[in-house]
Parts: sequence; structure tokens; C-alpha cells
Amino acid sequence: MALATDKIAVITENLTDAGLDADGIAKCLKMLDSKDLTALQKFLESYRKGLLDSVHRYSKQIDCLDYFTYQLRKSEELL
Repeated sequence: MALATDKIAVITENLTDAGLDADGIAKCLKMLDSKDLTALQKFLESYRKGLLDSVHRYSKQIDCLDYFTYQLRKSEELL
């Protein structure tokens, strides 16, 4: 765990926990260093949207599996 006094380490740890790879973290740190907060915000919003799209995709897949297993329990004729 990063020390709270080491801001870069804390930010890096947070971005790592959020799933960003080394290149994404480097981009974020570069934008922070150059104080381009608008670009950083756009980058993070785009990354978040990608994560949310993945959640929705996996949720739909889970729903399909749930429906299929429900149908299997309801009737063995599907096999």
C-alpha cells in the first residue's frame, strides 16, 4: 500500500486498482504533470464507459445463461 504522502504512488495504485494498464497509467500521470485536467477527465470517462459496457455485456450473457438453465429445469425437451 502506498503512503498517503506519496501522491504519485497513491494515484498509481488507484489507477491500477481501477484496471488501467501501465500505458494508461503513464498517460494519466503525463496529463497530471502537464496539468491537462480536461484531457485526463475525458480519458478517464472513456475508460469508465468501456468498463461499464463490459459490465452490461457480461450481464446480458449471465441473463442468457440464467434463462437457459431455467428452461432446462422447466423441461428436459431442450436436450
